[in-house]
Amino acid sequence: MHNERIGNVTLTETVGSPYYYVRYRRNGRPITRSLQTRDIVAARAEANALSESLGGSLRPIKADRTFQRFAEEVIEIDRRRFARGECSPRLVEDQQRILRVYCSSIAPLGVRRINPQKLQELVDELTDRDLSSATIKIVLSLVSKTMKAAVRAEAISHAPIMPQVSLKAGVRGWLSLSEYQRLLKECKKHEDLGTKVRTHVITDELRRFVTLSVNTFLRPSDAKQLRHRHIEIVRTEGRQYLRITTDFSKTVCAPIISMPNAVPIYEKLLKAGRDAGYGDPDDYIFMPKYKNREFVIRSISRQLRTVLKSAGLYEAPSGERRTLYSLRHSAIMFRLIKGKDMCLLTLARNCRTSVEMIDRFYARHLTAEMNVDVLQSMR
Repeated sequence: MHNERIGNVTLTETVGSPYYYVRYRRNGRPITRSLQTRDIVAARAEANALSESLGGSLRPIKADRTFQRFAEEVIEIDRRRFARGECSPRLVEDQQRILRVYCSSIAPLGVRRINPQKLQELVDELTDRDLSSATIKIVLSLVSKTMKAAVRAEAISHAPIMPQVSLKAGVRGWLSLSEYQRLLKECKKHEDLGTKVRTHVITDELRRFVTLSVNTFLRPSDAKQLRHRHIEIVRTEGRQYLRITTDFSKTVCAPIISMPNAVPIYEKLLKAGRDAGYGDPDDYIFMPKYKNREFVIRSISRQLRTVLKSAGLYEAPSGERRTLYSLRHSAIMFRLIKGKDMCLLTLARNCRTSVEMIDRFYARHLTAEMNVDVLQSMR
Protein backbone atom coordinates (compact mmCIF):
# COMPACT_ATOMS: atom_id res chain seq x y z
CA MET A 1 0.00 0.00 0.00
CA HIS A 2 1.52 3.31 -1.14
CA ASN A 3 1.91 5.97 1.57
CA GLU A 4 4.05 9.05 0.90
CA ARG A 5 4.26 12.43 2.60
CA ILE A 6 4.43 15.40 0.18
CA GLY A 7 4.57 18.76 1.92
CA ASN A 8 1.62 18.88 4.28
CA VAL A 9 -0.49 16.30 2.42
CA THR A 10 -0.21 12.50 2.34
CA LEU A 11 -0.40 10.66 -0.97
CA THR A 12 -1.90 7.23 -0.42
CA GLU A 13 -3.98 4.37 -1.82
CA THR A 14 -7.33 3.10 -0.60
CA VAL A 15 -8.50 -0.50 -0.51
CA GLY A 16 -11.11 -1.11 -3.20
CA SER A 17 -10.20 1.90 -5.35
CA PRO A 18 -7.78 1.98 -8.31
CA TYR A 19 -7.04 5.70 -7.80
CA TYR A 20 -4.55 7.58 -5.64
CA TYR A 21 -5.88 9.74 -2.79
CA VAL A 22 -4.59 12.67 -0.75
CA ARG A 23 -5.21 13.18 2.95
CA TYR A 24 -4.72 16.50 4.76
CA ARG A 25 -6.25 18.71 7.45
CA ARG A 26 -8.20 21.95 6.97
CA ASN A 27 -9.33 23.94 10.02
CA GLY A 28 -8.51 20.91 12.14
CA ARG A 29 -10.77 18.59 10.15
CA PRO A 30 -9.31 15.55 8.31
CA ILE A 31 -10.07 15.53 4.58
CA THR A 32 -9.57 12.69 2.07
CA ARG A 33 -9.85 13.39 -1.64
CA SER A 34 -9.54 11.20 -4.71
CA LEU A 35 -7.12 12.40 -7.39
CA GLN A 36 -8.93 10.32 -10.05
CA THR A 37 -5.66 9.02 -11.48
CA ARG A 38 -3.75 5.75 -11.41
CA ASP A 39 -0.55 7.44 -12.62
CA ILE A 40 1.91 7.81 -9.72
CA VAL A 41 3.81 10.61 -11.50
CA ALA A 42 0.63 12.63 -12.13
CA ALA A 43 -0.57 11.91 -8.57
CA ARG A 44 2.66 13.26 -7.07
CA ALA A 45 2.37 16.42 -9.18
CA GLU A 46 -1.23 17.02 -8.09
CA ALA A 47 -0.41 16.32 -4.46
CA ASN A 48 2.47 18.79 -4.62
CA ALA A 49 0.25 21.46 -6.22
CA LEU A 50 -2.45 20.90 -3.57
CA SER A 51 0.12 21.19 -0.79
CA GLU A 52 1.33 24.53 -2.15
CA SER A 53 -2.24 25.82 -2.59
CA LEU A 54 -3.10 25.09 1.05
CA GLY A 55 -0.52 27.62 2.21
CA GLY A 56 0.02 28.33 5.92
CA SER A 57 2.05 25.80 7.81
CA LEU A 58 3.66 24.11 4.85
CA ARG A 59 6.13 21.46 5.83
CA PRO A 60 9.35 21.33 3.80
CA ILE A 61 9.04 18.79 1.03
CA LYS A 62 11.50 15.98 1.46
CA ALA A 63 12.20 14.52 -1.94
CA ASP A 64 11.63 10.78 -2.21
CA ARG A 65 14.81 9.45 -3.81
CA THR A 66 14.38 5.78 -2.98
CA PHE A 67 14.84 2.97 -5.49
CA GLN A 68 11.17 2.07 -4.90
CA ARG A 69 9.97 5.49 -6.08
CA PHE A 70 11.96 5.47 -9.33
CA ALA A 71 11.09 1.82 -10.05
CA GLU A 72 7.39 2.68 -9.70
CA GLU A 73 7.85 5.49 -12.21
CA VAL A 74 9.53 3.12 -14.67
CA ILE A 75 6.63 0.67 -14.31
CA GLU A 76 4.11 3.49 -14.76
CA ILE A 77 5.84 4.58 -17.98
CA ASP A 78 5.62 1.00 -19.29
CA ARG A 79 1.95 0.87 -18.27
CA ARG A 80 1.31 3.91 -20.47
CA ARG A 81 3.30 2.25 -23.27
CA PHE A 82 1.00 -0.75 -22.98
CA ALA A 83 -2.04 1.55 -23.22
CA ARG A 84 -0.61 2.81 -26.51
CA GLY A 85 -0.07 -0.77 -27.71
CA GLU A 86 3.72 -0.47 -27.61
CA CYS A 87 4.42 -3.35 -25.20
CA SER A 88 2.84 -6.43 -23.64
CA PRO A 89 0.80 -6.23 -20.41
CA ARG A 90 3.03 -9.07 -19.17
CA LEU A 91 5.95 -6.62 -19.01
CA VAL A 92 4.15 -4.45 -16.44
CA GLU A 93 2.98 -7.44 -14.39
CA ASP A 94 6.45 -9.02 -14.40
CA GLN A 95 8.13 -5.77 -13.35
CA GLN A 96 5.69 -5.28 -10.49
CA ARG A 97 6.46 -8.80 -9.26
CA ILE A 98 10.23 -8.32 -9.67
CA LEU A 99 10.11 -5.14 -7.60
CA ARG A 100 8.00 -6.76 -4.89
CA VAL A 101 9.69 -10.18 -4.68
CA TYR A 102 13.28 -9.78 -5.82
CA CYS A 103 14.23 -6.15 -5.13
CA SER A 104 12.95 -5.89 -1.55
CA SER A 105 16.49 -5.56 -0.13
CA ILE A 106 17.30 -2.44 -2.19
CA ALA A 107 13.79 -0.96 -2.63
CA PRO A 108 13.91 1.26 0.50
CA LEU A 109 17.46 2.48 -0.19
CA GLY A 110 18.17 5.91 -1.59
CA VAL A 111 19.47 5.64 -5.16
CA ARG A 112 22.74 7.29 -4.12
CA ARG A 113 23.46 4.32 -1.84
CA ILE A 114 23.09 1.78 -4.65
CA ASN A 115 26.62 1.15 -5.91
CA PRO A 116 28.29 -1.79 -7.72
CA GLN A 117 28.96 -3.53 -4.39
CA LYS A 118 25.25 -3.38 -3.39
CA LEU A 119 24.28 -4.71 -6.79
CA GLN A 120 26.75 -7.60 -6.52
CA GLU A 121 25.26 -8.43 -3.11
CA LEU A 122 21.82 -8.46 -4.76
CA VAL A 123 23.09 -10.90 -7.42
CA ASP A 124 24.60 -13.14 -4.71
CA GLU A 125 21.30 -13.01 -2.82
CA LEU A 126 19.32 -14.03 -5.91
CA THR A 127 21.82 -16.81 -6.62
CA ASP A 128 21.32 -18.15 -3.09
CA ARG A 129 17.59 -18.16 -3.76
CA ASP A 130 18.33 -20.58 -6.60
CA LEU A 131 17.32 -18.25 -9.44
CA SER A 132 18.66 -18.99 -12.92
CA SER A 133 21.09 -16.64 -14.68
CA ALA A 134 18.31 -15.71 -17.10
CA THR A 135 16.00 -14.63 -14.25
CA ILE A 136 18.78 -12.65 -12.56
CA LYS A 137 19.43 -10.80 -15.83
CA ILE A 138 15.73 -9.89 -16.03
CA VAL A 139 15.89 -8.49 -12.47
CA LEU A 140 19.01 -6.48 -13.33
CA SER A 141 17.23 -5.11 -16.41
CA LEU A 142 14.62 -3.44 -14.19
CA VAL A 143 17.38 -2.24 -11.84
CA SER A 144 19.24 -0.69 -14.78
CA LYS A 145 16.11 1.06 -16.11
CA THR A 146 15.38 2.38 -12.61
CA MET A 147 18.87 3.80 -12.11
CA LYS A 148 18.72 5.46 -15.54
CA ALA A 149 15.39 7.04 -14.53
CA ALA A 150 17.12 8.39 -11.41
CA VAL A 151 19.85 9.90 -13.64
CA ARG A 152 17.21 11.60 -15.84
CA ALA A 153 15.58 13.04 -12.70
CA GLU A 154 19.05 14.31 -11.63
CA ALA A 155 18.83 12.35 -8.37
CA ILE A 156 22.24 10.84 -9.21
CA SER A 157 24.92 11.93 -11.68
CA HIS A 158 25.44 8.52 -13.30
CA ALA A 159 24.13 4.98 -13.13
CA PRO A 160 26.32 2.36 -11.39
CA ILE A 161 27.98 -0.38 -13.43
CA MET A 162 25.77 -3.47 -13.50
CA PRO A 163 27.26 -6.84 -12.41
CA GLN A 164 28.06 -9.23 -15.23
CA VAL A 165 25.83 -12.32 -15.29
CA SER A 166 26.63 -14.88 -17.97
CA LEU A 167 23.94 -17.04 -19.52
CA LYS A 168 26.50 -19.76 -20.10
CA ALA A 169 26.62 -22.73 -17.77
CA GLY A 170 28.08 -21.15 -14.68
CA VAL A 171 30.12 -23.14 -12.18
CA ARG A 172 29.69 -22.08 -8.57
CA GLY A 173 32.54 -22.07 -6.12
CA TRP A 174 32.87 -25.00 -3.72
CA LEU A 175 34.89 -25.71 -0.58
CA SER A 176 37.59 -28.33 -0.28
CA LEU A 177 37.53 -30.44 2.88
CA SER A 178 40.22 -28.29 4.53
CA GLU A 179 38.39 -25.09 3.52
CA TYR A 180 35.11 -26.50 4.85
CA GLN A 181 36.77 -27.21 8.22
CA ARG A 182 38.20 -23.68 8.18
CA LEU A 183 34.73 -22.28 7.55
CA LEU A 184 33.28 -24.16 10.53
CA LYS A 185 36.06 -22.83 12.80
CA GLU A 186 35.33 -19.30 11.57
CA CYS A 187 31.60 -19.79 12.26
CA LYS A 188 32.44 -20.85 15.82
CA LYS A 189 34.71 -17.84 16.24
CA HIS A 190 31.93 -15.43 15.24
CA GLU A 191 29.48 -17.25 17.54
CA ASP A 192 31.84 -16.65 20.47
CA LEU A 193 32.36 -13.00 19.46
CA GLY A 194 28.61 -12.44 19.04
CA THR A 195 29.15 -10.85 15.62
CA LYS A 196 26.08 -8.93 14.49
CA VAL A 197 25.04 -8.85 10.83
CA ARG A 198 22.38 -6.19 10.40
CA THR A 199 19.77 -7.12 13.01
CA HIS A 200 20.92 -10.68 13.72
CA VAL A 201 23.68 -12.03 15.92
CA ILE A 202 25.55 -15.01 14.48
CA THR A 203 24.73 -18.04 16.62
CA ASP A 204 25.36 -21.77 16.31
CA GLU A 205 22.31 -21.89 14.02
CA LEU A 206 24.49 -20.72 11.10
CA ARG A 207 27.00 -23.53 11.76
CA ARG A 208 24.14 -26.05 11.96
CA PHE A 209 22.75 -24.74 8.65
CA VAL A 210 26.16 -25.17 7.00
CA THR A 211 26.75 -28.67 8.33
CA LEU A 212 23.21 -29.91 7.68
CA SER A 213 23.32 -28.56 4.11
CA VAL A 214 26.65 -30.26 3.39
CA ASN A 215 25.36 -33.54 4.84
CA THR A 216 21.97 -33.54 3.09
CA PHE A 217 22.68 -32.13 -0.43
CA LEU A 218 19.73 -29.74 -0.03
CA ARG A 219 19.32 -26.64 -2.16
CA PRO A 220 19.13 -23.41 -0.10
CA SER A 221 15.64 -22.84 -1.53
CA ASP A 222 14.55 -26.19 -0.05
CA ALA A 223 16.44 -25.84 3.25
CA LYS A 224 14.67 -22.57 4.11
CA GLN A 225 11.25 -24.30 3.85
CA LEU A 226 12.24 -27.39 5.84
CA ARG A 227 9.90 -28.32 8.70
CA HIS A 228 10.28 -31.08 11.28
CA ARG A 229 7.50 -33.11 9.65
CA HIS A 230 9.64 -33.40 6.51
CA ILE A 231 12.38 -35.31 8.36
CA GLU A 232 12.44 -38.89 9.58
CA ILE A 233 15.40 -40.35 11.48
CA VAL A 234 16.17 -43.85 10.23
CA ARG A 235 18.41 -46.19 12.18
CA THR A 236 19.17 -49.71 10.96
CA GLU A 237 21.90 -52.15 11.87
CA GLY A 238 25.18 -50.30 11.32
CA ARG A 239 23.56 -47.29 9.54
CA GLN A 240 21.77 -44.08 10.37
CA TYR A 241 20.47 -41.31 8.14
CA LEU A 242 17.73 -38.75 7.67
CA ARG A 243 14.98 -39.43 5.16
CA ILE A 244 13.86 -36.02 3.91
CA THR A 245 10.52 -35.99 2.09
CA THR A 246 9.09 -32.62 1.04
CA ASP A 247 6.18 -31.44 -1.08
CA PHE A 248 8.27 -28.66 -2.62
CA SER A 249 11.38 -28.59 -4.77
CA LYS A 250 12.83 -26.86 -7.81
CA THR A 251 12.67 -30.23 -9.61
CA VAL A 252 11.18 -33.52 -8.34
CA CYS A 253 10.07 -34.24 -4.77
CA ALA A 254 11.80 -37.60 -4.40
CA PRO A 255 13.06 -38.48 -0.88
CA ILE A 256 16.61 -37.41 0.01
CA ILE A 257 18.87 -39.67 2.05
CA SER A 258 21.45 -37.86 4.18
CA MET A 259 24.96 -38.69 5.30
CA PRO A 260 25.25 -40.26 8.82
CA ASN A 261 26.53 -37.03 10.40
CA ALA A 262 23.25 -35.28 9.57
CA VAL A 263 21.45 -37.27 12.29
CA PRO A 264 23.21 -35.74 15.37
CA ILE A 265 23.17 -32.30 13.69
CA TYR A 266 19.40 -32.49 13.24
CA GLU A 267 18.87 -33.85 16.77
CA LYS A 268 20.66 -30.77 18.18
CA LEU A 269 18.50 -28.50 16.01
CA LEU A 270 15.37 -30.31 17.18
CA LYS A 271 16.40 -29.96 20.85
CA ALA A 272 17.21 -26.26 20.40
CA GLY A 273 13.83 -25.75 18.71
CA ARG A 274 11.95 -27.48 21.50
CA ASP A 275 13.85 -25.52 24.15
CA ALA A 276 12.67 -22.33 22.41
CA GLY A 277 9.10 -23.59 22.05
CA TYR A 278 9.38 -24.57 18.36
CA GLY A 279 9.57 -28.34 18.11
CA ASP A 280 6.19 -29.19 16.60
CA PRO A 281 6.00 -31.04 13.25
CA ASP A 282 4.81 -27.93 11.41
CA ASP A 283 7.52 -25.67 12.86
CA TYR A 284 10.38 -24.62 10.61
CA ILE A 285 13.82 -26.00 11.46
CA PHE A 286 15.79 -22.80 10.88
CA MET A 287 14.73 -19.46 12.42
CA PRO A 288 11.24 -20.87 13.11
CA LYS A 289 9.75 -17.68 14.53
CA TYR A 290 9.86 -15.99 11.10
CA LYS A 291 7.04 -16.77 8.68
CA ASN A 292 8.71 -14.82 5.85
CA ARG A 293 11.11 -17.48 4.58
CA GLU A 294 12.64 -15.19 1.96
CA PHE A 295 13.78 -12.96 4.81
CA VAL A 296 15.24 -16.01 6.56
CA ILE A 297 17.33 -17.15 3.60
CA ARG A 298 18.57 -13.59 3.00
CA SER A 299 19.60 -13.28 6.64
CA ILE A 300 21.47 -16.62 6.62
CA SER A 301 23.08 -15.69 3.29
CA ARG A 302 24.38 -12.39 4.71
CA GLN A 303 25.76 -14.13 7.79
CA LEU A 304 27.54 -16.75 5.68
CA ARG A 305 28.97 -14.06 3.40
CA THR A 306 30.36 -12.24 6.44
CA VAL A 307 32.03 -15.41 7.74
CA LEU A 308 33.39 -16.39 4.31
CA LYS A 309 34.98 -12.97 3.87
CA SER A 310 36.41 -13.07 7.39
CA ALA A 311 37.98 -16.50 6.70
CA GLY A 312 39.34 -15.42 3.32
CA LEU A 313 37.10 -17.96 1.58
CA TYR A 314 34.65 -15.68 -0.22
CA GLU A 315 36.40 -16.21 -3.56
CA ALA A 316 37.81 -19.53 -4.75
CA PRO A 317 41.38 -19.55 -6.19
CA SER A 318 39.79 -19.91 -9.65
CA GLY A 319 37.75 -16.73 -9.09
CA GLU A 320 34.22 -18.04 -8.38
CA ARG A 321 32.35 -16.42 -5.51
CA ARG A 322 31.13 -18.74 -2.80
CA THR A 323 27.52 -18.43 -1.68
CA LEU A 324 24.95 -20.55 0.15
CA TYR A 325 24.69 -22.71 -2.95
CA SER A 326 28.38 -23.61 -2.55
CA LEU A 327 27.34 -25.82 0.38
CA ARG A 328 25.32 -28.10 -1.91
CA HIS A 329 28.13 -28.00 -4.48
CA SER A 330 30.62 -29.04 -1.79
CA ALA A 331 28.36 -31.89 -0.63
CA ILE A 332 28.24 -33.32 -4.15
CA MET A 333 31.98 -32.85 -4.71
CA PHE A 334 32.79 -34.65 -1.43
CA ARG A 335 30.80 -37.65 -2.67
CA LEU A 336 32.51 -37.58 -6.06
CA ILE A 337 35.94 -37.47 -4.40
CA LYS A 338 35.43 -39.51 -1.23
CA GLY A 339 32.61 -41.86 -2.17
CA LYS A 340 33.65 -45.45 -2.76
CA ASP A 341 32.53 -46.67 -6.21
CA MET A 342 30.10 -43.74 -6.37
CA CYS A 343 27.24 -44.34 -8.79
CA LEU A 344 26.46 -41.05 -10.54
CA LEU A 345 22.86 -42.02 -11.18
CA THR A 346 22.29 -42.76 -7.47
CA LEU A 347 23.93 -39.47 -6.49
CA ALA A 348 21.88 -37.54 -9.06
CA ARG A 349 18.60 -39.12 -7.91
CA ASN A 350 19.39 -38.33 -4.27
CA CYS A 351 20.24 -34.73 -5.13
CA ARG A 352 17.04 -34.30 -7.16
CA THR A 353 18.97 -33.60 -10.33
CA SER A 354 20.32 -35.51 -13.35
CA VAL A 355 23.64 -37.11 -14.27
CA GLU A 356 23.93 -34.49 -17.03
CA MET A 357 23.57 -31.64 -14.54
CA ILE A 358 26.08 -33.27 -12.16
CA ASP A 359 28.60 -33.43 -15.01
CA ARG A 360 27.77 -29.98 -16.39
CA PHE A 361 27.73 -27.94 -13.18
CA TYR A 362 29.24 -29.85 -10.28
CA ALA A 363 31.83 -32.26 -11.67
CA ARG A 364 33.42 -29.47 -13.71
CA HIS A 365 35.93 -29.06 -10.87
CA LEU A 366 36.68 -32.77 -10.66
CA THR A 367 40.18 -33.74 -11.82
CA ALA A 368 41.76 -37.16 -12.34
CA GLU A 369 44.22 -36.50 -9.52
CA MET A 370 41.37 -36.14 -7.01
CA ASN A 371 40.49 -39.80 -7.61
CA VAL A 372 43.97 -41.15 -8.33
CA ASP A 373 43.28 -44.25 -6.16
CA VAL A 374 40.31 -45.20 -8.33
CA LEU A 375 42.21 -44.38 -11.52
CA GLN A 376 45.17 -46.60 -10.54
CA SER A 377 43.16 -49.42 -8.91
CA MET A 378 43.65 -52.98 -10.17
CA ARG A 379 41.23 -55.91 -10.20
